[in-house]
Amino acid sequence: MNACSFFTIEVGCEANSWRLSTTTVRQKARLPTQRKPLAQEVIMHIIGTFVSALYLFLFNLIYPLTWYTSLNILKALYWLVGKQVPRNYTDYWATFWGIGQKIGIFFFSRTKTDLKHDPALKDYDGPVLVIMNHQATFDIGMAFDIMWECKRFVRWVLKRELLKAPVVRQGCMETKCAFVDRKDRAQAQQEIARFAKQVEEDNVSPIIFVEGSRATEAKLAKSDFKHLLNPKPLGFTILREALPDWPVLSVTIHWHNKSGTTMFATSIWNTVVQIESKLFTPEEIGDEPGTWLLEKEWPRCDALIDEWIRTHNNT
Repeated sequence: MNACSFFTIEVGCEANSWRLSTTTVRQKARLPTQRKPLAQEVIMHIIGTFVSALYLFLFNLIYPLTWYTSLNILKALYWLVGKQVPRNYTDYWATFWGIGQKIGIFFFSRTKTDLKHDPALKDYDGPVLVIMNHQATFDIGMAFDIMWECKRFVRWVLKRELLKAPVVRQGCMETKCAFVDRKDRAQAQQEIARFAKQVEEDNVSPIIFVEGSRATEAKLAKSDFKHLLNPKPLGFTILREALPDWPVLSVTIHWHNKSGTTMFATSIWNTVVQIESKLFTPEEIGDEPGTWLLEKEWPRCDALIDEWIRTHNNT
């Protein structure tokens, strides 16, 4: 082989014959470039997002109407015999609404779930007090699905503003959920105390997003934690005081590659949502649930998400 061929700039061996071989340059000095999305991937993304949006639109239109119609028919029938429709009728509908949301998100958007439940849940079959972080709109549907997998119904502590949403208002009022005014501490305390008695009577699990809001980039910039907002312990503390013998199930959720909170962002396209639950006994929490949340549990959850991100980025 001619020694000239080893050079990126090929020098002709004949006298006064210098030439630049552009083909050789391209083949031998090609620099690594960032891989661009294939046309097929882009098309699949567009189709998946459109189909998922269409499914969720129709599902969230037809499903509530079906529930509401069937509920009123049952109310009329129960009224004839002097009874009321059991609240767990709506619990079932709400749970399967959450599962239906998951189907729309994950089947059409190619997103996968990595869910790990605490093995201790198998040894305890009673209701639990659920606390959870909040990243995306679809966390609500995921919460129903998560709790259904461990065979439990949930009832929500919600912000009072959601009373303006017709379907949410009607469904949560049927199951006696809590609507709290975040600007009125006395109302919040009274409402959560009432709610605690209700879930104890119905033997269902209360659930609360202890951050009080979705964790957006703007809000995280003001937080003391890397991946979580500062928790607001008031609601959790009141529930613990009202239900001191109930264990606490802490649920941590993280959407990888999240650039948004809805289906029109990459938060749910062809990615992974990791979820882990951990059960704590009343003795582990102690007499100061707010302190336990701020100083122990929330730092643990933040570190867990950080570990998930590092592992995910290295795969």
